[in-house]
Amino acid sequence: MLSSKNDHSVDENSDLLELSDSISPSDISNHSFYGNFKRSSSLPIQSNLPTLFNNLRANDRKESSNSGTSPGRSWLRKLMSPSNKLNDLGSMENTKPGWAGKNANSKSLGDNTNSEEDSYDISLDNERETSAYPFKDIDQVKIPPVFFKEGLSLLKVSHKSKKRTFFQIGEKDFQFSLKNAYASASTTASSGLYRLLTPTSSYQPKNKSYEFSIDDIKAISYQKDASNYRKELHVSKEFESQWLTIIYFDKKKKKLKTIHVIADTEHDLKKLLSVLSGLKKLRNNLAKNYLLDLNDIDETQRNMFIGRSQEENEKEIRKFLSFNDILKYSKRLNINMNPTYLRTIFNFVCADSSVDRGLDFDQFKQFVSILKTRHDITHIWNSTCGENKSMTFDIFKNFMTDVQKESFTEEYLRKIFRKFCIEDKNYWIPENFNNFLLSKYSTSMYNAATNESYFDHPLNEYFISSSHNTYLMGRQVAGDSSIEGYIKALQRGCRCVEVDIWDGYIDGMDDNDKTNNEPIVSHGRTFTSSISLNNVFKTIKKYAFITSPFPLIISLEINCSIDNQLKVVRTLKEVLGDTLITQPIDDKFTLPTPLQLKHKILLKVKKTSPFSDLIASENGNYVSSTTTTTTSFSEDNGSGGVKRRSSFSIRRRKARKITDTLSDLGIYLQGVKFRNFSLPESKTFNHCFSLSEKSINTMLKDDIKCTSIDKHNRKYFMRVYPSNIRLKSSNFLPMKYWSHGVQMVATNWQTYDLGQQINESLFESTNRRGYVLKPEDLRKPLLKSSNRSIVAKRTIKTKFDIEIISAHQLPKPKGSVSAINPFINFDITGASDIVWDRGSAPLRTSIIPENGFNPIWNEKFSGTITTFDDFVFVRFLINASSSISEVEEIQPIGILVCKLFDLKKGYRYLPINDLLGEELIYSTLFVKINYYEL
Repeated sequence: MLSSKNDHSVDENSDLLELSDSISPSDISNHSFYGNFKRSSSLPIQSNLPTLFNNLRANDRKESSNSGTSPGRSWLRKLMSPSNKLNDLGSMENTKPGWAGKNANSKSLGDNTNSEEDSYDISLDNERETSAYPFKDIDQVKIPPVFFKEGLSLLKVSHKSKKRTFFQIGEKDFQFSLKNAYASASTTASSGLYRLLTPTSSYQPKNKSYEFSIDDIKAISYQKDASNYRKELHVSKEFESQWLTIIYFDKKKKKLKTIHVIADTEHDLKKLLSVLSGLKKLRNNLAKNYLLDLNDIDETQRNMFIGRSQEENEKEIRKFLSFNDILKYSKRLNINMNPTYLRTIFNFVCADSSVDRGLDFDQFKQFVSILKTRHDITHIWNSTCGENKSMTFDIFKNFMTDVQKESFTEEYLRKIFRKFCIEDKNYWIPENFNNFLLSKYSTSMYNAATNESYFDHPLNEYFISSSHNTYLMGRQVAGDSSIEGYIKALQRGCRCVEVDIWDGYIDGMDDNDKTNNEPIVSHGRTFTSSISLNNVFKTIKKYAFITSPFPLIISLEINCSIDNQLKVVRTLKEVLGDTLITQPIDDKFTLPTPLQLKHKILLKVKKTSPFSDLIASENGNYVSSTTTTTTSFSEDNGSGGVKRRSSFSIRRRKARKITDTLSDLGIYLQGVKFRNFSLPESKTFNHCFSLSEKSINTMLKDDIKCTSIDKHNRKYFMRVYPSNIRLKSSNFLPMKYWSHGVQMVATNWQTYDLGQQINESLFESTNRRGYVLKPEDLRKPLLKSSNRSIVAKRTIKTKFDIEIISAHQLPKPKGSVSAINPFINFDITGASDIVWDRGSAPLRTSIIPENGFNPIWNEKFSGTITTFDDFVFVRFLINASSSISEVEEIQPIGILVCKLFDLKKGYRYLPINDLLGEELIYSTLFVKINYYEL
C-alpha cells in the first residue's frame, strides 16, 4: 500500500511544474489553474493596508498620455447581426499568446496585538543591504494607457445577450471594472446595432459594472482551453483565438461569477493577458518583499511600476512612520503579536538617531525583514547545510532525496534549483529555500492524476464526490432550500447532486392559483422552503464544470405527477441542451469513462420498464431487449430489503409512478430498488442500488450479504445516503462504505462536520475533480469458484511521525480583540488500532501565548497504526485558549483534514480551512511528515 505512493509522483513534464518563465495556456485550464491561481496568490499578508506610505516619498505629477482605441472589426458586425449566425463569420488567426510573467509563490505573516513588558533579543540573521531607492528590485508592468482611460474594448457574451463592454483599471487601486457601453441620448432606438459598432470614443460607461481585483480572480481560461464555454454559448470556433473567460469571487454577493469576453483582435487578447499577469506578479512581489498591497502604494510608486516618467513635486509630506503608525499597520494586517515585541524591533531599527521621528522607508524595510525572520526555517537550514552559509545543488539534491523523499531526476531538480537562485548565482540563501518550500514545486499532497489515463477507467471504478439533499442549507425538517446549496457543492468539486422534485408552488406565489402548479424542488412533506426547478437546472448548468471538467451526475428523486414529469423532461432538455446525455455514446454494454464524458451531464432516475425482458449479454451482464434507460428511485423509500421502523415518518409515502419519457433519459445510471443480488436486475451493467445508511449497516452485519456487496461494487454502481433520522443534517464517517467499494457515498454538504471534512479530503488528491480511482483491491473481480478476493486483504502496520513545527497568520476568532493563545489538537481517524509512542499523549500541542502571527511548537506525535486499507485520515484542529497557560474557553480557529497516505513526506506547508470549509488563504501550518510500513 505505501509503496504505491511512488505512482503518485508528480509528472516532471506536467503543466503544473512548467519551469518556463511564462505560464502556458494549459496552466490556465478550467480546473488546474483554479488551484494554482488561488494558491499562488496566497502571500504573506492580506494587505488591506491604510495608505501609511502615501507621500512617504515625494509626490509627482502624472504626465498625461494619449492613446488610441481598438478599432472595430468587420467580424463584429457579423457577430452582432440580427441573425446571430456566428457560423457565417470570417476566420481569424489562431496563434496562442503567452501568459507573461512568472508564477510567483510565497507566504508568511499573520494577525495580532497585545501588551506585556518582556525583553526580546533581536538579531539580523542574513541581513542584506537595502536599496536607497524604494522598490528597486521590482520589475515594471507595462500597462497601455487605454486601460486607465476609456478601457479596452471587448464584446461580453452571455446566454441572454452580447454587449460591448470596456475593461478598465483604476489608477489609484488597480481595481478592475467591466462597464457596458451605451450611446448618447440623441441616438435613436432603431440604431441599436450601430451603437454597438461605433468607435469606442463615442460611448459613455453605464452605471452597472462588474468590479473585482487581481486577488478575486479564481480562474482564467482562454482560447482553446475555454472551448467548452464558447460551445455552450454557441459561438463559432472562428473566435476561439480571441476568447477569454474570467471566473472571480464577487465579495458583495459572496459567490463566484463568470464573465466571457471576445477581444476585438488576438493582439488585444495578448495585451489583456499580459496586463493581468504583470499585475499578479507585481502584487505577489509587493506582498512578499514589503507586506504591501497594490492599493497601498502612492502615486509616485504607481507611476514607476507602470513605467511612466514624471516630474518631481517640490512638496514632500510624510517621510517617517511613528510607532503608533506601526501599531495601526499591525492591526490592519492582523499581525497577532505582542506590542512590546514590536516596540523592541522598532527601537532596534531606529537606533539612537531617529527614535523620536520614526522609521524612514529603508528602515521600514529592515523592520519588515526582522518581522519576517523564520527561526523554524533557520533551524532546518542549519541542520541541512551544516557549516555552509549557502545551499549548493548537491545539498539541495540530498535534501530532496533523503528528507523530502522525492524521486525526481537530477535534470529536473536542476531546473527547480535554478528557478530559485538569485539572478545568476548558483546557490541558495535561506530566503530562497523558504520560497521553494512555499512554492508549487513543494506541494503537500501526491497528485494521483498525473496524466489523463488516470480517468480512462469505467465510471464504476471510481469513488465519486456526492451530495445528499443538495438543495438544503440547514436542517432537513425545517431548513431553507436554495440554489446556493448547488453552487457551493459544485464550486468544491461535487460530481453528483440530488434534485428532489415535487408538485407544488414556488414560495411567494398564490397557493390558490392552481394554474401555477409546477414541478418544484423541495424536501417534501416537511417544513422546508421550495425553489424553482428551472432555476435549479440553470444553476447546475452554469456551475457544473467550474471546478472539474468530468461528468456531473444529477440524481433525480421524482415525487410529482405525470404532467409535471413531462415538464421536467422539457426543462431538462431546454436548459441543459447538448451537455445532457440522452443516448448511449456507443453500442457497448459497459460504462464509459470520465474522459469520454468530459463536460457532460448524466441523469440517475428511477427505471420503469419491467425486468422480465432482460437478456444475457456476452460479458455476463443483463440488458433490456427494449431499452437501456437509467433511473433513480425515491431514495427514502428504498431500503435494501430491510424494513424501516423509524418513529419519524414525516416523509413516508408510496412510490410515485415514473413515466417512460422521463425514465428513458437515464442512460448509464438506472435507479433500481434492491431486492436481491442474484436477480437479473442486479446484473444490468448500468443499474444503481441506492441504500440508506441504516439499511447498508444492517446488511454489513451479515457476512454473506457483506461479501455480496463487495462483489457487486467491483462491477456495478451503489449509492449510500444518510439516514432520514439525522434531523440536523449531520454526517456519518464515509470510510466504512468506501472500504466496501461504494462509489457514491453521499453526504450533507451543508454541514461541515468530521464526516464531511473526511469526504472532501479524499478528493484533494485529484485537485477536487470529483473522481478518485478505487484501490486495485476494490476493483479486481472475485473468483467465481468462491467468495474470496483475488487479492486478499492483509493487515498492515505503519509507523508514523508527525511533527507540528509552526503556524502562520492565524486569524483571530470573531469578536476577539487581543492577541490569541493558539494550540493544536491532533487525531487520527480510520485506523483499526493505534498505539501511541510514549510522550505523544495528550494529543495536543502546548499553548503559545499571545502569538497568532508565527507561533512555533516543534512538537512531535508518533506511533503505530494497524489498517486493512488506506482510508486513514489525520486532523489538525487549531484552537485559541483564553488563558496563556491552561486550556480554557476554547475557540476553534481552523481545521485541516488530510488522508495520511496522500501526504508527501518531509517538510510541508499545509493549508488551513475555516469552520465552514473555506480555505483561509493566508494561513498555513508547517509540519514534517514521515511514515513507513513495518
